[in-house]
Amino acid sequence: MSNPLISIILPVYNGEKHLSECINSILSQTFTDFEFIIVDDASTDGTPNLLEKFAQSDNRIKIITHEKNSRQTVAANTACKHANGKYIARIDADDIALPNRLEEQFNFLENNLGIGVVGSWVDIIDNTSNVISSWNPQPLKGCLSWSLLFGNIFAHSSVMFRLKIAEEVGFYQSPEAEDFDLWSKMSRISGIGCVPKTIQQRRVWEGQLNLKVPQETLECVYQIMQKNINHTIGKSISINKIKNVRKLIVGDSNQLNQEEIIDTKNIVIDLYKTYLKKFKLDKKEKRLIAKDVALKLFSLAKHQKQINSIKGLMALISIVSIDKKFMFYILLRKFIGRNKLENIQQRLLQRINYIHAN
Repeated sequence: MSNPLISIILPVYNGEKHLSECINSILSQTFTDFEFIIVDDASTDGTPNLLEKFAQSDNRIKIITHEKNSRQTVAANTACKHANGKYIARIDADDIALPNRLEEQFNFLENNLGIGVVGSWVDIIDNTSNVISSWNPQPLKGCLSWSLLFGNIFAHSSVMFRLKIAEEVGFYQSPEAEDFDLWSKMSRISGIGCVPKTIQQRRVWEGQLNLKVPQETLECVYQIMQKNINHTIGKSISINKIKNVRKLIVGDSNQLNQEEIIDTKNIVIDLYKTYLKKFKLDKKEKRLIAKDVALKLFSLAKHQKQINSIKGLMALISIVSIDKKFMFYILLRKFIGRNKLENIQQRLLQRINYIHAN
């Protein structure tokens, strides 16, 4: 049998509850030239028996068993190192691939040779597979790369990537936030893309959305952000300043003092100017990134004004001197409000996508 075009990898530990639904979603794909590599990371529930039954019914399924639990990063690498496909598609035991997922992403990568990793839009589902929300990354390449500087942009199980590029960067390495780390490393040597269609479902269990991110995960996120930002700017930013940038990204800039606000503002401005020079962007990408930066700076200036009204006012005025486009977005934010502005933008984006699709 010749090598398949796609290797689907599934690391699983005690995933019996939704595993059958996950595996069946892969076996029901419209694209059929694949191998399905499942790494059982020393499960203690009914996962091994379930996997054996599936392997007996479909010879595309390959089971690899760890004798000792090694956690997700190691299990995913085990699968990657046994992959024979041109592309690797990731899936998690709780999640569901919609029937055309592999076909859509395969065609995208075949038609976009400069793209190394592609994600998609995702529906978030609950334990009973009801859709409760969605995760729709902005599909423009320049905007994806900009957003990736600050945090993960894709649901892990929504991604397909080129095996050779993953090999070149050493596959998964970070013990936590390993997907954010891998996409970041791959973005430095290849482009990033997104299929602007819902072709994957990510399951969350009750209360998961309200859980606090573990400190060890946050520390890994800070370190990955630091590498991303330092690589883009071309100089070293301390981890403490990166943590302050993260506070801005997650909406906690009110925790920053006057000096931290200024440092964070300078980092964002430096990033913005360097990014525009470093990457070839079209007008829409420039406009969307300018909007994002303007709203970040406005948030900082607004908090600075609460601490010191004069310095805050000066900060607001100085924003416009950086880029004239910033004034438009700041005025929209101030007089329309953030929620209404985001709703308007989302409706416009949906309309644009509808027009392009038809």
